[in-house]
Amino acid sequence: MPLWKSDVEWVAEAAQRIGCHGLGDWLPGFSEWAELTPAACPPSEPSCVPAHYASLSRGLRMRLRSAYATPALDPEHWVLHELEIDAARLPLPFGLDAGRETPQGARRKLSADTAFGRSADLRAGRRRIIHFLADGRVVGVDFKVPMLGIESVLLQRVVAMPDFRTMREEAG
Repeated sequence: MPLWKSDVEWVAEAAQRIGCHGLGDWLPGFSEWAELTPAACPPSEPSCVPAHYASLSRGLRMRLRSAYATPALDPEHWVLHELEIDAARLPLPFGLDAGRETPQGARRKLSADTAFGRSADLRAGRRRIIHFLADGRVVGVDFKVPMLGIESVLLQRVVAMPDFRTMREEAG
């Protein structure tokens, strides 16, 4: 297992793989680095329900889903459905600055295609701004009060579940 990777590399890899299947070779190393509970990652038993994981030591939560209607047993069929990163405990992907990021800075780094973040949302105490990336990933950025610095980042992907093993081939 390549556990020599830095926290930045593991987080960046997870951000790239969000919403993808074909992660069977990568998931065990990520799970070991993240110190996920439960330790069996991906699950060894087929399931139609999402598998939830958490890491108290890293400040990370993750959810895996089966890529198919039938329960997944093959590790390659599990999809990294959702990843939540505690900004106080881990580096953030996309160059986001946990301590000094502003909504305007996040918009420049992620996408101008956003949801929420309006004055009415802020008055209601909702500080999450959702960014829709061109490749289908969705990045929810939860800002600290007064919208300076980041508490957490939530990653998902909408529409597609690409096989991570073939993504580079398709892009070329």
